[in-house]
Amino acid sequence: MLDVAIRAARAAGDFMREQYLRPQRISVKGLRDIVTEADLEAEAITMREIRRGCPAAHFVTEESHHEQLQYDGAPTWYIDPIDGTTNFARGVPEFSVSIGMAQDGKLQCGAVLNPITNQMFYAERGDGAYLNGQRLRVSRRNTLMQALASLDWPREPVARQRAGDFLARVVPEVDSIRSRGSAALGLCAIAAGWTDVYFQFTLLPWDVAAGIVIVEEAGGKVTDLHGAPYRIDSPSWLVSNGLLHAPFLALDPFA
Repeated sequence: MLDVAIRAARAAGDFMREQYLRPQRISVKGLRDIVTEADLEAEAITMREIRRGCPAAHFVTEESHHEQLQYDGAPTWYIDPIDGTTNFARGVPEFSVSIGMAQDGKLQCGAVLNPITNQMFYAERGDGAYLNGQRLRVSRRNTLMQALASLDWPREPVARQRAGDFLARVVPEVDSIRSRGSAALGLCAIAAGWTDVYFQFTLLPWDVAAGIVIVEEAGGKVTDLHGAPYRIDSPSWLVSNGLLHAPFLALDPFA
């Protein structure tokens, strides 16, 4: 199934490269939430490729399929066809296709591709995490002052204000802050050891399914922002190299 995920990510990525910097029809789905015609076609390409390799697939996707996690033994595929649509629509080369697969309620594999840089992150449960064939490991930084932290911004005003309030407490304690605009790439940066902590107050299953497997297989830790074990439908997320998890939670995201 990992091979299926990689092939599907490549197919969608090829299309996204063709569409990048071309004019797009843009529709507004909600507050700070847009969809382009490329999102819809990339999702169709991804699903078509997955069905070729996994005819029994269930789908949970950002644009068209919002089924619940299946427990009938058939794989459930979580797809974000363009994670970072705002970046894509504005010509910022920080977006990805994210594909994660769960079976019987457990995430098993995932692939995340930045089609502009051709960086393919992937992992299968129990077999490690990789970037273009190179094994990934999280960083060993163990103090907040060494940490490069990252976040993405909630769309909803109350959650955005909460994120801003927490960020004000984080900034004095860490080395620096980044925001990439693609949650999937944010998680992969933790797996690669480029950054050390990632947090977000509002994410959806297709944002994180692939990245969770990649981070855990690289030795990282994933919980919600209360420090509880994650669920695929958890709204808040904290992802770290493991060493910085407790110190970061001590800053109290919900104070």
